[in-house]
Amino acid sequence: MFFSAVFLVVFFGWKVISTARFSADEPGQDVSTLVTSSTVNLEVRQNGSVYKNGTKISSKISAQKNFDELRMVVYDKNGFYLDNLEINLTLPAVVANQSNPQILAIHGVDSANAEAQNDTTIIYKANGVGADSTITIVAQLPKGVINLPFWQQFIFLLSSFGSSVWLTVAIIIPLLTLIYLILLISLHQKSQRISIPDRPISAPPMAIPPAVVGVLSSQEIGPREIAATLIDLALRKFIFIIDRDRGFAFGKRTFNGPLLGFEKFLLSKIFRDSIKISQQEVSERFNNHLYSHKMSLFTSGIYALSTRLGYFKENPASMHRKYQFIGIVLFFFALICFFLSFKYFPSLPYAAFLWVGMMVASIIFIIVGSQMPIRTALGRQALSNWLAFKKYLSDPTPLPNDSKNFQKFVEYLPYAIIFHCEALWARRFSEDEFMIPDWFITDKEGLGLQDFCLSLYPIIGYVGQNLATIREPGYK
Repeated sequence: MFFSAVFLVVFFGWKVISTARFSADEPGQDVSTLVTSSTVNLEVRQNGSVYKNGTKISSKISAQKNFDELRMVVYDKNGFYLDNLEINLTLPAVVANQSNPQILAIHGVDSANAEAQNDTTIIYKANGVGADSTITIVAQLPKGVINLPFWQQFIFLLSSFGSSVWLTVAIIIPLLTLIYLILLISLHQKSQRISIPDRPISAPPMAIPPAVVGVLSSQEIGPREIAATLIDLALRKFIFIIDRDRGFAFGKRTFNGPLLGFEKFLLSKIFRDSIKISQQEVSERFNNHLYSHKMSLFTSGIYALSTRLGYFKENPASMHRKYQFIGIVLFFFALICFFLSFKYFPSLPYAAFLWVGMMVASIIFIIVGSQMPIRTALGRQALSNWLAFKKYLSDPTPLPNDSKNFQKFVEYLPYAIIFHCEALWARRFSEDEFMIPDWFITDKEGLGLQDFCLSLYPIIGYVGQNLATIREPGYK
């Protein structure tokens, strides 16, 4: 919205200025005096500049395939009548008879003609010029008469390209951007190679929140990090989950233990000032908020803690926003150029494909660029240790049926969710002798491990997915 507003201000400001400048150049603009005839003296110089009555004006010579053309509006709905209008055009070489002079008069002109007066001068005449008339003069100068600036010659060269060339360029630009980013990410990954452990470890390698492990693994925070945090808070007796036949509810315990900053934001988002919240109330909060500042602070808190622990060279959130900012600037720059190209370069209609390609490239830059790995040596070592623990969680070997192992199932469940292996982790346990944890309240009897998972996963998945979608733009 910001860049769109800037574009509109610049565009309409230029429009007003250019209109005022053009009007000042028109003959007989002083309508306070009655003018019945007017003479305009134009001069084209060898460098392509055009002078009107001794003053340089903005009209330019445009390059064409077989000639260089002067096409200039001399009279445009000036609002008063002229008996006679005469335009004298002086050329920089003896080519008047070769210039195919034309006068284009519309909207109420009695007569008009153009002819070479001598070897270097063309005279354009119009009689009975109405108040709403528009008169344009044309002169086609042979190649070599005018020394056009390099940029005009370059534009002419570009205009000779067909639509297939521009379309190819539009496809190549985003492809090159994608290839460049993939190669850059590959180089970073080589320099930040994570050693894959050969043997699993049967316990978490360090005591850090599951959400931090998720950021360490994927460099972003999604629904799984939120869901894992909810289960971790339940395990630590801050909340309990109620499963009902027609929905679910969350309850807040009175236990006053230590909470991290991002955990406080999550709890305040769910409960506010209440100690219990139903599924209907949770859904209403999702539906009534397009964005949630608390969920953005939740995300920022996890990124900040991961950075403070020394796992990243810079805050991943800052890195994401940097790529997003650069990509957005490039996108709106290409969008503005897309529209302005039709205004300033009408001879290059297919050049619009170039800017379309740049817009696609900027979107690729936003999406792929934020995946750039920035882990420190400490972060790479920590991730390697956690991958060894993931091996243990996803190992298909069944575990013995005892209360210690079933307690371990619930304790390690948040990390299994982070590593996308909660189903594999559950398969390691038998249905026999499963005890429902005290933080999961249900009126269903005889609930086994599979039933517990089928009841719990949809609840935390629903809440995690919806909370992730209401974060402010720029947070992920």
